[in-house]
Amino acid sequence: MATSSVPAVEHLDVDNYATWRTKMKFLLITKGLWTAVTGDSVEADKDAKALALIGLHVKDHHLPVLETCDTAKAAWEQLEAIHQAKSNARKRQLRKELAQLKMGAAEPLAKYVSRAKEIQNQLRATGYTLSDQEVAWALLAGLPQAYDTVVTVLETSTDADVRLEDILPKLMPVEQKMRSESSPPPSEAALLAKRKSSFGAHQNLHETRTCYACGEKGHIARNCPNRGARASRNFSAIAL
Repeated sequence: MATSSVPAVEHLDVDNYATWRTKMKFLLITKGLWTAVTGDSVEADKDAKALALIGLHVKDHHLPVLETCDTAKAAWEQLEAIHQAKSNARKRQLRKELAQLKMGAAEPLAKYVSRAKEIQNQLRATGYTLSDQEVAWALLAGLPQAYDTVVTVLETSTDADVRLEDILPKLMPVEQKMRSESSPPPSEAALLAKRKSSFGAHQNLHETRTCYACGEKGHIARNCPNRGARASRNFSAIAL
């Protein structure tokens, strides 16, 4: 049996209306039924076939809406109205997210930039055109105070356009500086552990004697890695 050469159209769901609308239009055209959607006077047979094709290419949750439609044109316009309203609500939500974009306290710069780009991509998916420059300005406005100097330089730049791929290399050094300044100095315990590790790597593996300074086996008092810490503790005890 010969198979149809017309590609399958993914059923209309919640977030694929733009793609579904285009593909469904082309499907109806190949079947000679598109005039049932665009025309005012259509043969009853063509209209019924077009309406059936539309109904067979939507998810079940859309069926109650289509059951109230008597023509293919009415079904098409009803679905368009519903998804246009959802699209407008989505646009408002995404624009609000962009306007309120803020970098988290411990958020990596790359992740913050990625969030801004994702909002831009989602807005474009709804049919809203958002320039790279608008996204860049929103991103700069949401940076913490540590980036103020770089932001000021970019704001006073003579370049007409400010794009994400241009400003990211200028922001990275600030993030690296913040990371280095926030790294805590090694603690006394960490230094002691490091000395122990270094001593253990060089001690005599055949040494069985017990150290009189710390009571541990494997070394003697003159090689004791705990000698400084023990002396400090003894001094504190005497002071008390």
